[in-house]
Amino acid sequence: MPPRQASFDSEHLTFVYTRNDDGWVTAQIAEFPEAISQGLTQREARDNVLEALHDLSHEPTFAERVAFAGQAGIEGLIEAMRDLISEASSSLARLGFRDRVH
Repeated sequence: MPPRQASFDSEHLTFVYTRNDDGWVTAQIAEFPEAISQGLTQREARDNVLEALHDLSHEPTFAERVAFAGQAGIEGLIEAMRDLISEASSSLARLGFRDRVH
């Protein structure tokens, strides 16, 4: 389902806060229960849940789409490099090469 376009005024939203055992505060917007986030303080949790609501309720711009695609590409490249290094390390170990500190 594509994101819906929404306009909201944070002064007219109902914020529900929960203090967690780990010290973090969870915030949820009652009118948009899928908007949930957390922060170290109630203010940070509120800011984060408003950002989550924004992300849920707007169509990404072209620039955001490019940034998301670039980030996904970078993360995929990093994962591929980790796999390659792991495979190379295993191959070298099978050949008798071990880590050496000089």
